[in-house]
Amino acid sequence: MSCTGPKPLAALVVAGMVLSQAACVTGIGYQRADLDHFLSNNLTAEALEVVELRRGSSRNEAINLLDKAMLLRMQQQFEASNDAFEQAKDVIDELDAISIGEQAAAVTINDAMRKYLPRTFERALVHCFKALNYLQLRQYDSARVEVLQLDELFKQEEDFRLPFARYLSGLVFEFNQEPDNALIAYRKAYEAYSERGSAIPGILQQDLLRLTDYLGRAEEHSLYDEEFALVSWPTQQVFRQQAHAVAILFNGLIPRLHSHEILAQSPGDGRMHRISTPFYERRYTRVYSVMLASDRAANDSELFADLEQHARAALDDEMPGIIARTVARVAVKDRVVDETAEEQPLIGFALNVLAVLSEQADTRAWYTLPQEILVTRLELEPGLHDLQLLLDGSLRADANHSWQQIELEPGETVVFGLHWPESYSTIGRR
Repeated sequence: MSCTGPKPLAALVVAGMVLSQAACVTGIGYQRADLDHFLSNNLTAEALEVVELRRGSSRNEAINLLDKAMLLRMQQQFEASNDAFEQAKDVIDELDAISIGEQAAAVTINDAMRKYLPRTFERALVHCFKALNYLQLRQYDSARVEVLQLDELFKQEEDFRLPFARYLSGLVFEFNQEPDNALIAYRKAYEAYSERGSAIPGILQQDLLRLTDYLGRAEEHSLYDEEFALVSWPTQQVFRQQAHAVAILFNGLIPRLHSHEILAQSPGDGRMHRISTPFYERRYTRVYSVMLASDRAANDSELFADLEQHARAALDDEMPGIIARTVARVAVKDRVVDETAEEQPLIGFALNVLAVLSEQADTRAWYTLPQEILVTRLELEPGLHDLQLLLDGSLRADANHSWQQIELEPGETVVFGLHWPESYSTIGRR
């Protein structure tokens, strides 16, 4: 039987595999060595230039916008940051129902051929950072809109827990003079920390005791009082007489995904196969503690979120689907090679090579996220205060984290945020 060219299916796969090599280039770009270098050295302006230069890929549009939004936030450009976050939300909404064509590309070529849809914890953090931007702009109504949208996301993803997001929601409700809603949010934060087996931050303990006492939740208050065993905590009356400074340190950078490759050769026909799965590197922060200090008092930070844990948990949840698609791809590609090699051995060999080269893990993620979130709160007398953040007990001269002559009214809370992305990584599985 004569044949002048590969079968249509083979031709389609060949074209797809060739196109996938462009995806390989994109994947290499998403190793993002330059971006990682600039961020790890706290050079956010240079990092933003890198992000602006690589814009234009529709497949990675959501990541580009999220990175841009985060880098603008790092530079205290809160309004511009929120504009970029809003654009990212629009893209995410459009991608929520992944097209059949993109699913097919994932099954026949590789997962990186799909448009990137942020993971649930990343989507929750979009609302968190938008709300934080609004808090720092003192636009409390807008921050409230974000935490309400965040609550809708939690309702859709009932098994998902992000305790920091719940705590932040409570903080926003307090800014909007809604103690009942604040207590609900703080209670959900407490439940989420407990379910994860995490320590309950002392700030949250005080807030739960204060609001259950104020709102007359005597039984709930008694349970918290017995569990926390705090020596003292401010009543709502005292809380409203004081002023409060909340500082949030976004520490380090979330670990990067890398590709783990397994090459195998069929003993019968000598054909090569490659299995590629993603894994997280090990990453380490360069700052271990933060202290918020005024001219009269100081307080240490507490760990409110370990985003590395959330990222690893998300990958664990995804892994069965990743493996299933990988196995399906190997089967599809192998069948095409078999059909082609039977009539055109050389083209079959070339297809096998392309099949191996085109198999790659999807290592994309929102890499400008911090590795962890530390929070500290300082109770102050109303009036003028000089505030500063001390990282590991010292003031870093090259960081914008000193605020002079901040005037605080009774009951007023002011929020400060600092990103300190300096960190380093070692590529090792764990």
